[in-house]
Amino acid sequence: MGSEWVRDYLIAEDDTLALSVDGDRFLVEGNAHLEWECDVFRLKHVFVDGRVGKIYLEPVENDACRTNENKDGFGPWLAPFTVKGRFDSSRPDALEVHLEGEFIEGDGPRGGAYTRQDI
Repeated sequence: MGSEWVRDYLIAEDDTLALSVDGDRFLVEGNAHLEWECDVFRLKHVFVDGRVGKIYLEPVENDACRTNENKDGFGPWLAPFTVKGRFDSSRPDALEVHLEGEFIEGDGPRGGAYTRQDI
């Protein structure tokens, strides 16, 4: 996974997710597309469905830089991100991560990037 933002006009690079679990902690690392250089990824929601923990992430627009004066900020951009978390009580049997957005492609159940790890 890259560590720097890259302008990807043709969306030639893949959106990627990696998931690791160590004890009561988990780490999600990814590279995914954002429309503007000031946009960010955020946690949309987390829930447990039976014994499967599901993490949903989404891109969030930052209107402060989405202006005609900032034409250099328009992408799309391939941006790295990290999400760290901890299980408060028991661990689920599996953990899924879903990342959905306008410029994000992948093999997720509803489109978008997706990964799953049995724990």
